Amino acid sequence: MSSTRPYSQTPTSPNTELPMAGGRPSASEQPAPSSGESNPIRDAIGEAIEQHKVILFMKGTPEAPACGFSARTVAVLQAMDVPFAAVDVLPDPRIRQELSAISSWPTIPQLFANGQLVGGCDIVTEMYESGELQEALL
Repeated sequence: MSSTRPYSQTPTSPNTELPMAGGRPSASEQPAPSSGESNPIRDAIGEAIEQHKVILFMKGTPEAPACGFSARTVAVLQAMDVPFAAVDVLPDPRIRQELSAISSWPTIPQLFANGQLVGGCDIVTEMYESGELQEALL
């Protein structure tokens, strides 16, 4: 595991380190071709999504968001008092690249609940305002 910890948590969420952050990719860590070979970064992201009921891939951390969209999404989750895990995509550009390949969603932040993409900041905000977000996070 790297000493860089892109993985954060809210006080009631479990904490797990993602093994992909920190430094430049080595030749063995380059994204695998689409020939069915294993991709450790994609695998780690998939495992994180499966292991956490609510997980936010964001720029920065919940304590120190690095963009306004991430800050607004964190604020919505905190206003709802929803425990969530968070992954900072900034320390390693491969996280963002593989996440977008998994979700088919190009922007950050990305909120997942129960293994499914909920959406980015605008969708999360609209769902919060309409009351739909609470249902999606159950």
